[in-house]
Amino acid sequence: MNPSCDAVIGVWDGHDAGAALVIDGRVVLALNEERLSGRKLDVGLPVRAIAAMRRAADGRRVAWAVTTSDPAKTLTRLLPSTKERYYRLRRRLEPPGPLHGLTVRAKYRLTQWPTSGLLRAWARRSLASALGVPREDVYLVDHHEAHAASAAFWPEWDGDALIITLDGIGDGESGSVWKWSNSTATLEKLISIPGSASLGLFFEHVTNELQMRPLEDEGKVMALATYAVDTPVETNPFLKWFSLASDAAGLPVLRCSVAPSRMAHEVARIVWCTPREQVSRQAQQTLEQLVPRFFSQLAKATGIGLFGYAGGVASNIKVNRLIRSSPGIERLEVCPAMGDGGLALGAALSIWRQVTGKRPEPFADFRLGTDHGDLGLNAETIARNISAQFTRPADIAHAVARLVADGAIVMWAQGRMELGARALGARSIVARADSVTARDDLNLRLKRRVWYQPFCPSILLSEAPSLLADFRGPQDINRHMTMGFLTTPRGRSAIAGAIGPDGSCRPQMVAEDVANPWYRMIDQVRVLTGTGAVINTSLNMHGKPMSDDAAGVVAAWLESGVGYLALGSALLSKPTAFPHLT
Repeated sequence: MNPSCDAVIGVWDGHDAGAALVIDGRVVLALNEERLSGRKLDVGLPVRAIAAMRRAADGRRVAWAVTTSDPAKTLTRLLPSTKERYYRLRRRLEPPGPLHGLTVRAKYRLTQWPTSGLLRAWARRSLASALGVPREDVYLVDHHEAHAASAAFWPEWDGDALIITLDGIGDGESGSVWKWSNSTATLEKLISIPGSASLGLFFEHVTNELQMRPLEDEGKVMALATYAVDTPVETNPFLKWFSLASDAAGLPVLRCSVAPSRMAHEVARIVWCTPREQVSRQAQQTLEQLVPRFFSQLAKATGIGLFGYAGGVASNIKVNRLIRSSPGIERLEVCPAMGDGGLALGAALSIWRQVTGKRPEPFADFRLGTDHGDLGLNAETIARNISAQFTRPADIAHAVARLVADGAIVMWAQGRMELGARALGARSIVARADSVTARDDLNLRLKRRVWYQPFCPSILLSEAPSLLADFRGPQDINRHMTMGFLTTPRGRSAIAGAIGPDGSCRPQMVAEDVANPWYRMIDQVRVLTGTGAVINTSLNMHGKPMSDDAAGVVAAWLESGVGYLALGSALLSKPTAFPHLT
């Protein structure tokens, strides 16, 4: 780092663009552009997020950590219109043109090419110009190195660990394996998985051919798979494409016999003659067969049982449940911002460690958005302007708990917004966890999303042993909704509104903290209903992002049919909206 630089800003300008700020080894702020622009999974230079980082840097000299410099990323930086065009096609905002098939095949060929010294030099020069900073202040971080850093640096480790990244393709790789040395806080690369064996790209193609939005709706494929009969492994056509072998040291070697440029065609051929639920099940089974074995082979070959995990494939919570219980896995930590939206964070952490020689401070709280203070400070004026009712309860947590216990659905906006896709108690919609009616109203009428996509429960950590059948103790504590669990008979009843038809769920476990209104609200629900749990889904309408500030939160509330909004210390209500819910 330039000796005069005393802060690092990480930048990612691709899918789900964002920025992150590290000062004195501490993550001060991290934002995805979508939360500021209102454009779901926004692409391009995250100008709003970067502006927020600059304000928070408060005059410090900044080093800039930018990730991914492969030919595909270089092309989109040279021709921003191609990035915007692909964004609109991927989100199905416009129909494909006559050359769409040729363009897609070219894209997938291009994404396999690795970066080079020439591309990296050009990227530094062009990004320095775009950011308006000296070139010597710009550092590049490879795609999977940034993913690995995002998984390695945030947890507290009690020994050496293996860091796994599994994604689509970035800088010519679809995945990587790194050894984390806890004594030196460094990462050593052990395995590079080529783009030609991309599990993320495979699942992306399945999502697209099922007429869903790739890089966005993969969770729907996972959910839909639950509604199909299980496919015998030997009859799954997708599994035949992949092989998992071992090298001379016993480390896993993943290969795929179908080239990325051909995969869309091959997936489409199977989709044409197979029910969509069955295709989803076969795709999900492919990951469930390969990924846990990959982790177990690593544990056996290295003797290491601690694992960090990031990349788009790491968002598959059903696979993560199987990894967690696989032979040799002692502890699995999945980065809550596991997808590309976490790349800026990883890049900033990586460069801080590289240039200062110091380890960034570990952290467990991913509520890393802007600190707006009390979001409800001006709620009385807001309520008057929109003809809503306004109160300021003595304890907003207890007031919301009473509403939830009585069957109401409540939007909840408190403090700094979460980084990543999961609502963790800062921008949430909550309801009784045992209410199937509330679940169906949320899905079909309020958030307007597909009926088969389950919601998640937020539960008190103290409730985990009685609600979750495969909760084994401290090694299974999961505060960020990154892993699946099976439920006990009590759990299937007590959190019926937040489980899938197979009895599985993706819980957030909330530790005791009386200073945290999220904890106090759920604990008061326990007092009133007998179970410390709520349905928890993100505070947004389907297809739109969560919002960082009060204005965006209020706009989402007005668009929804939810009757109540807990905005900071204030409680707003719409008495005429869905009166049976309020």
